[in-house]
Amino acid sequence: MDQELILKASFLEQHAKESEQNLEMVRQQIAQLTEFLEHISSLADSSDKEMLASLGKGVYVKSSLAEKKLFVEVGAGVIVRKTPEETKKVIESQITRLNEVRVQLSSQVDFYTHNLQELIHEIESQTRRNG
Repeated sequence: MDQELILKASFLEQHAKESEQNLEMVRQQIAQLTEFLEHISSLADSSDKEMLASLGKGVYVKSSLAEKKLFVEVGAGVIVRKTPEETKKVIESQITRLNEVRVQLSSQVDFYTHNLQELIHEIESQTRRNG
């Protein structure tokens, strides 16, 4: 059996797995952002003046809403004030970009899987001829 084909198959399998893992991470990020978008929409539509604010790690504090403008980190520790609608647009843009990445990763997975299957058939053909 040709060692080069086996190495190539191993390479394709490794890249297919990595692409699948990346694809799953992107799917999770899309789901989290979609859920976050729903929370922002609820905040924008709500007339409540009190809410539970997350401090992290599943700990919340009851707080009063003085206004609905949000403090949004835009990178490098810079925080700007945005309305819920402006924040929703940012999140929607992130979801759109992640969906583009998801499509690319899905294509990569298909490419590696297809090439791996072809290589496996080639290895099996060689094995039958030599065996």
